[in-house]
Amino acid sequence: MKKEEIERIEQELHQIEEQIDAINRKLSTEEADLKLADIVQEAAGAVLLAFPFAASEDVWELSQKMSVKHALFLLLLAVAGLYVVIRYGKIGNWKLQKLGGFLPLRLLTITAISFTVSALSLLILGVYPSVINSPDWFFKASVLVFLFSTMGSFGLDAAK
Repeated sequence: MKKEEIERIEQELHQIEEQIDAINRKLSTEEADLKLADIVQEAAGAVLLAFPFAASEDVWELSQKMSVKHALFLLLLAVAGLYVVIRYGKIGNWKLQKLGGFLPLRLLTITAISFTVSALSLLILGVYPSVINSPDWFFKASVLVFLFSTMGSFGLDAAK
């Protein structure tokens, strides 16, 4: 090969390397919006953990003995913890989309999906109304199942 040809090939290789570096930088800093696929992942994660815990007699007994105030406190604590992780954590390539200027959209979707799946799991399994026979008890059991359901929902969405 001639010296000029080798230099031309080296120049082309250098340009290709620069293009690859630029693509890698763009991919590593690009943040993704919340999409339907993310919501499906959140629901799948919630289902994975909600159903086993909804079928647990320990959850039923604990929820029967706790007060509604305690359940509300646990719910508030879980949502606040989730807010801190979503707001200040560096989770993959999540774009922080906010509703009303302060409420992270993922907080809303994970909370709504997890609580809905938790309540539905108790209904689908027949726990409510056959075992859990009052609306207060159903709410308290839903909150306990929600604690685990949220972990599944958040975990599966963050793991992608």
